[in-house]
Amino acid sequence: MIEILGYSLFILAGLLFGLFGSGGSIIIIPILIYIFKLSIYEATTYSLLLVFITSFFGTCKHIYQKNFQIPNLGYFILPTLLFTFLSRTFLFSAIPDYVDSLNISKDSLLMLLFAVVIFAASLSFFKTIQININSNYKLVLIMIGVIIGILTGLLGIGGGFIILPALVLFAGLDMRQAASSTLFIIMLNTLLAIILELTIFNFLFNISFITTLLFMLILGIILGIKLLNTLDLNIVKKLFSITLLVLSLCLFLLELF
Repeated sequence: MIEILGYSLFILAGLLFGLFGSGGSIIIIPILIYIFKLSIYEATTYSLLLVFITSFFGTCKHIYQKNFQIPNLGYFILPTLLFTFLSRTFLFSAIPDYVDSLNISKDSLLMLLFAVVIFAASLSFFKTIQININSNYKLVLIMIGVIIGILTGLLGIGGGFIILPALVLFAGLDMRQAASSTLFIIMLNTLLAIILELTIFNFLFNISFITTLLFMLILGIILGIKLLNTLDLNIVKKLFSITLLVLSLCLFLLELF
């Protein structure tokens, strides 16, 4: 019964991908850990593969619709890829299974970090910040790229809820360019992490499990796309934001008490 609930929640994750183009991975990780009882390492690895597949097809859709234009964002993409590599290869394994100084396990520490990320995501979905582009924000984008790389490597998330507004606010892209660029960057990051897992760490995926998860995720994506023109996305965003806020608080309580 609990597994049926887990698979059903993957439809919700796909729904978020379909509606917003991001946000699904921050639902995927808790489902894999608390319902399917995967370790943080296994959960992040499965999440990386699922996010890669969805972002790959999302990128292909933008190419097919001829609205795929990647601007000169090398100064953002390169640090993102570099720190995805460094965090997945070295930083993740460098964290001990139990951090004595904090009196907390590695899994709990990373889940607390994940709760902070979910809290930040809830704020980004709740309110859109607008600023005037008056100067060159390359340094800001580089720093955001570093943060995205670390989060992708440690937590297995795409970070679209950070990347998309960053490209709009600091790179001056319109929403269509930002959406296609975000999916492309997520695809590159997660592809790199998956290659590292398969070649360096020799991770073995459970094919039947990942296939079932992917099937449910795709169902949700299709449903989300169909609902795009029928729902008030502003209301949906605020409801989702509140849900994420509650989820982040629950994670804090679960890991601290």
